Amino acid sequence: MEKCTPIGLHYRITATPQEQAMIVRKQVVLLLSALVLSFWQAHSCGASIEFVDLFKGGLDAEDMGNLDDALGRYSEALKLNPQSARTWAKRGEVYLRKGDPQSAIKDLAQAVKLDLAYGAAFTRLGFAYNALNEYDKAIGALDLAVKLEPTSSEAFNTRGFAFNGKNDYDRAVKDFDKAILLNSKDARYYNNRGFALNGKHEYPKAVEDFDRAIEMDPNNAMYHNNRGVAYLRQKNFDKAVEDFDKTLKIESKFSSGYHNRGMAYSGKGRHDKAIEEFSKVIEMNPSSPVLYKDRGTAYRKLGEYELALKDFEKAIELDKKFAPGYAALGLLRVLAPEPPIHNPVQGLRLAEKAVTLTNGASPDMLENLAEVQHALNHRDDALRTLQNALAMDPSNKDYQELLKKWTGVDAPPVPLTRPEKRYLFPNPW
Repeated sequence: MEKCTPIGLHYRITATPQEQAMIVRKQVVLLLSALVLSFWQAHSCGASIEFVDLFKGGLDAEDMGNLDDALGRYSEALKLNPQSARTWAKRGEVYLRKGDPQSAIKDLAQAVKLDLAYGAAFTRLGFAYNALNEYDKAIGALDLAVKLEPTSSEAFNTRGFAFNGKNDYDRAVKDFDKAILLNSKDARYYNNRGFALNGKHEYPKAVEDFDRAIEMDPNNAMYHNNRGVAYLRQKNFDKAVEDFDKTLKIESKFSSGYHNRGMAYSGKGRHDKAIEEFSKVIEMNPSSPVLYKDRGTAYRKLGEYELALKDFEKAIELDKKFAPGYAALGLLRVLAPEPPIHNPVQGLRLAEKAVTLTNGASPDMLENLAEVQHALNHRDDALRTLQNALAMDPSNKDYQELLKKWTGVDAPPVPLTRPEKRYLFPNPW
């Protein structure tokens, strides 16, 4: 049972523009007063007033969504007072909103260099590193953020995001628990914890969190999509389809909603409808190897082996190191009934290559290799390979069911312990 992992399971870690504006408005009076007081010591009254006007103008421009204007005002303010940590931080936040995390990191690093006790800046720095998938650096910054501001729900939420990125779901759940304890009114935190619970295969708990997020924000397409993924992984395909339908009703261009609905249709045995969904989303994302791989799998299950072959080869063409593409092609080579597509020797080599590309660290690639070995009547090898996959992911129900199918014996519980990890905050300047 090749793994067709749903894509588009989303989680947000930053406040909405409305939330940011509300927070800024609550703090602006005290902040501006502090800026004037600190700036007065080194500049004339006129210059300090000009600086404050520029800073306030930047805040107003942000509130209005005029990010280029805000960027310009903060830049002019920094020319007047380059020692203002808060201005560096605010400009860094604008860069984040503009989708430029590299520039944001430079500004936020300067902010924390100027003020080593500036917890909010460390939080935003962690966010910027997350945006670049540099999760170890993010965790280093966020460790300092939670020490400086132990009541900041955003700091814990953002660090949870980083742990999710590293597939360290146990620690992610702990951070989201803390974020929710500090602020139980933010739907994002429940959504994000649901994401981590999905990673732990605790799907009923994940559904509960997505239920809560949807209750608080019923028109958020992301939350319906994510709950649909949890249902999909429980093989509750009808409920999954309902959620993906709702996702696309709210946001018709939510591409992963089409993909995941295709996965649900495939689970229901409606591979023809799955192909329709995959084809829709391929039009939207023609450079995604995952989509071609999943459509190819649906074609194979319909017995359309030539079309499956074409899609798997396209997936590999798009990404020469795409292990799931090689795995799917290897399984096709052993399951197709007739040459030239049927090529068992090549099929085994392709499945082994998929494992090699992931350095033997992907249980899904090991499970695929086990299926190929089993199809070739290499039963002992298949059993050992599947057991290795189970050792990596002992709570995976698909692996457990496959082992029982092959042996008639339930998989024994395998404890999974994780050594403590330490993440060092790199010197950003």
